[in-house]
Amino acid sequence: MKFKYQKLPSARHNPAKPFVPRPYIPIYLIGKSKRTVSPYYALLDSGADTVIFPPDLAKEVGITDIKSGKYKPSIGIGSQKLDVYYHNLKLLVLGEGRELPTEVGFAHNLPLPILGRSFFIHYKSVVFNETKEQVELKP
Repeated sequence: MKFKYQKLPSARHNPAKPFVPRPYIPIYLIGKSKRTVSPYYALLDSGADTVIFPPDLAKEVGITDIKSGKYKPSIGIGSQKLDVYYHNLKLLVLGEGRELPTEVGFAHNLPLPILGRSFFIHYKSVVFNETKEQVELKP
């Protein structure tokens, strides 16, 4: 499956390039008894080891307390410490029929869902094409 990069406003104001393309893909989060009502865009991040989502999405799939998961501290961008609580859930990429069993972490102070390399293992290859501004997931 191929996904075009999403263009979002740049954090650094540059009038020549007000938008920055990023590899976001639409994904559902699936809990034991329910899933997110609509897909969320999650950033494919080859520099991240794991899958981490904001805590408000945990509530959507029936997790009332993220701290009920397995605790593993993590270091984010700029050496920022994150308290991450992992739960065994499933992910479903919009347009793909497979539910992917994945350990999903939840952390406060995380603005968007991150799909790290523990997500990539579900694919033979994940190809980032910067010139075409697209990513391809090959099952």
